[in-house]
Amino acid sequence: MSFADTLRGLAANRGLALPPASHPEPLAALPYAVERGLKEDALARFWREQGLPGMPEPLVPARTPRGYRTTSKRRAALGPRGLALTFPGAAPVSRGLSPSALDLPEHQAVYALLIDRLSRPPARALASALNWAIVRGDAGALAVILNVRVFDARVVRAGKQLALELQGAGLGARSAFLYLDPSGSEYYLEARRPAGTLSFKRLFGPDWLQVEVGGVRLRFPPTVFSQVNGAMLGAMAGAAAALLAPLSGCALLDLYCGYGLFALTAGRDAARVTGTDVDGPAIAAARANAAHLGAAHVRFLPGRIDASFLARLRPSPSPEVVLLDPPRQGTQPGVAAALAARKPLRAVHICCGTDEIPREVAAWAEAGYRVARAVPLDLFAGTAGLETMLLLEPGSAAAG
Repeated sequence: MSFADTLRGLAANRGLALPPASHPEPLAALPYAVERGLKEDALARFWREQGLPGMPEPLVPARTPRGYRTTSKRRAALGPRGLALTFPGAAPVSRGLSPSALDLPEHQAVYALLIDRLSRPPARALASALNWAIVRGDAGALAVILNVRVFDARVVRAGKQLALELQGAGLGARSAFLYLDPSGSEYYLEARRPAGTLSFKRLFGPDWLQVEVGGVRLRFPPTVFSQVNGAMLGAMAGAAAALLAPLSGCALLDLYCGYGLFALTAGRDAARVTGTDVDGPAIAAARANAAHLGAAHVRFLPGRIDASFLARLRPSPSPEVVLLDPPRQGTQPGVAAALAARKPLRAVHICCGTDEIPREVAAWAEAGYRVARAVPLDLFAGTAGLETMLLLEPGSAAAG
């Protein structure tokens, strides 16, 4: 049984009415104290039912349980009455915006402006070509990204006019972009780019976003992944640092490093840090962040993280500690074994998908590493999602 099914079953037993499973924010109508208790109990039940070792620690609560998303998106559809911006899987509407309890209010204000302007006849070319509308960033520093099926003169002209209106609307939009995705993919910023074609066009503003974590400012391109809950980045970095410690005299291997969030915060006490990621723009941003911070002990390498890549990655002469933060679907087969072969003192494996935890724990156990701690963080309040940090150490698995 999936974690979401476990959670919904427990909610039903407690007389808590939840919307259908397809709803994008199934827990958002609950008081947060009720949601938090439900998630903690559902995770403990899931842990037992899956036969996982030990038990997860208390849930680290969301700092801002509603109105927190610093990356939001809406699927676009142009109809006779104008533009509709809806959640994936939501019931279609003839015009308007799918409401959200989790998006920043400033994001929703931008969507309202997009619906108004792009429903007008002069903007029909852009509205017809629109796959997704995406808003990223905090209040006063928003980036608006329009994922479109085609770049042509009419679309670009309408985009430039919209950019002027965004700049004059006083909504905090600091930049805007067109992003080409002819396939209309569900991966709104990660679709395969068309070869030999201009695929990203800046309409105005800086071509970077910025976060500050523990006094460290980090920049990254608007198409690079960052957690949707910016308010929890400090809690994530702090939890990772606590689990990785002590790092003095150690080399930290940071896999799926993105723009350097953990390498340049939790890794500050390490003797040496190597970060790697398959995303070239993320690696370029990480290198620029390290240079700006004067972090000479940190290096970043591009690479597809699989067993063969890890076998080629030369171990450090210092004792090694590993952190890995893979995408929701988890690691490639063989990654845990390849990492265990490097004999790290400990590893912190971050699981974005709770249902992937049993598979990942089994792979580590087969490679000789046990779960010493499991720290869940409520990064996705209002939804059935959790982020869980697993501390893995050499040795036999603890009793379940």
